[in-house]
Amino acid sequence: MRKRGKYFAGLLLCLFGTTLYAGELVHARVEHKDKRYIVEIEMLIDAGLVHVQRLLTDYDHLTRLNSAIRESNLIYSLDDHTHRVHVVTEACVTFFCKRISQVQDVEELPGGIIITTVIPEKSDFDYAHARWKISAEGGRTRISFNTDLKPSFWVPPLIGPLLIEKKLREETLATLEGLERLVTSSAE
Repeated sequence: MRKRGKYFAGLLLCLFGTTLYAGELVHARVEHKDKRYIVEIEMLIDAGLVHVQRLLTDYDHLTRLNSAIRESNLIYSLDDHTHRVHVVTEACVTFFCKRISQVQDVEELPGGIIITTVIPEKSDFDYAHARWKISAEGGRTRISFNTDLKPSFWVPPLIGPLLIEKKLREETLATLEGLERLVTSSAE
């Protein structure tokens, strides 16, 4: 089995200051500016680093993390640290529904840093760049995530950005719950 990058797919998202199961959302912020969304998330998961990384890099089974993730797969790897990943998510916010496809290049750097860059011509984003930092903290794992993305699809003016921000928060909660559920069920 080839080593896979430490990429966590989906549209990453956030909920402000909540404790979930044994995990904790330490910090979260979503900002909408000039048709772009800037997201910052920091969370602690009550599981070891290796276990969390294994779940987050299981590209063929990311659908287990969040029901909004409909498909995910590793397209190819150039080496142990450079990958191309495809993820399809489906999101509905009131009357606005969208199936979102992303193809991203993923680069693993030393120290648990992961950089992802969307391929615009193969994705539903004009631009998306993310930085992950995954590190051990005692028996827990700290995940810090920052992204700047600009959808290429139409977002309803006025209420659209507010609804998308709300959906981003909900999906982060769902992803954290999915991660905690998988960590707990594999420990039993």
